[in-house]
Amino acid sequence: MKLTWSRLPLKLKHRFATSQGGVSEKETIVVRIEHDGACGEGEITPSRLYGQTLESSEAALGEIRGWIDRFHPARIHSVVTELIRRHDPQRAVIAAIDSALHDWMGRRVNRPTWELLGLDPPACRTTFTIGIADADTTHRKVVEALQAGATALKAKIGVEGDTAALDIIRNAFDGPLLLDANEAWTPEQAIQRVRDLSRYRPAMIEQPMKREFDAHLPKLRELGVAPIFVDESCERPADVVRLRGLADGVNIKFNKCGGIREALRMIALARGLGMGVMLGCFVCSSLAIAPALAIASLCDYSDLDGALLLAEDPYEGIRFEGGVLSFGDLPGVGVRRR
Repeated sequence: MKLTWSRLPLKLKHRFATSQGGVSEKETIVVRIEHDGACGEGEITPSRLYGQTLESSEAALGEIRGWIDRFHPARIHSVVTELIRRHDPQRAVIAAIDSALHDWMGRRVNRPTWELLGLDPPACRTTFTIGIADADTTHRKVVEALQAGATALKAKIGVEGDTAALDIIRNAFDGPLLLDANEAWTPEQAIQRVRDLSRYRPAMIEQPMKREFDAHLPKLRELGVAPIFVDESCERPADVVRLRGLADGVNIKFNKCGGIREALRMIALARGLGMGVMLGCFVCSSLAIAPALAIASLCDYSDLDGALLLAEDPYEGIRFEGGVLSFGDLPGVGVRRR
């Protein structure tokens, strides 16, 4: 099989910020697998948080191109296993190739990926994320999200004055509200902040502290304000096992774990350990959202709004109606370049 790639520039409707910084535009990488007249695509969304950059991704792709043609694209498990063995730190690259292989297979037999995996047709309610911004921009973001049909919101918190934004959100929206601190607090701060946040009736509080403070998570759970989920603390399947008894649930992102195959392992582990599951994403096009949406029927929460934050999505095939993401009738992962 032939592996190629190219960069994909993306612009956002509004600057998107968390307690760790923000962006107004970004680049991702589109990966293509060609074989026997069919082509599958995947998107690399690297994060420096996990040691991933555009440059490290392209370096890994250059090495992968030297050996991947020995495999048939239908041998997805073998390819992903070899990718992890050789390029474990570059899981965003692995996720994109995993997606491209699933896309190739679906296009080859003219069936959607979710069906080939034996899953239900995806139709999941996604949260719409309100990033950190000034009061006017926050209000505008909320209005736009609700006008677009959002029925669940997620607010980035963890900075000074974040309660003012939460007041704006709650004055306009009474539905499910998830709160994400992105590692902002110390254990002592987290206890007080979680108590203070109870008045906003959060449906979930995500990643209140850095990974090094995971042992303190049970104290936050005991407050009974909301389920405590982790994101940055949970990258790979082994992390799910480590977090048993510490967190109520985990946020699985493909660029952390390596794509559909590894995400399915993490979901099975979490379910077996009595933990909740959320699917998350970074700012990206629908090409990166599609493979996660394909398995979203297995999860409790979906935060798959990365493409909804764009000024223009270069891929089409996913519908967002009444707060619900669903596919059209395209085979493979379900999207095509506009």
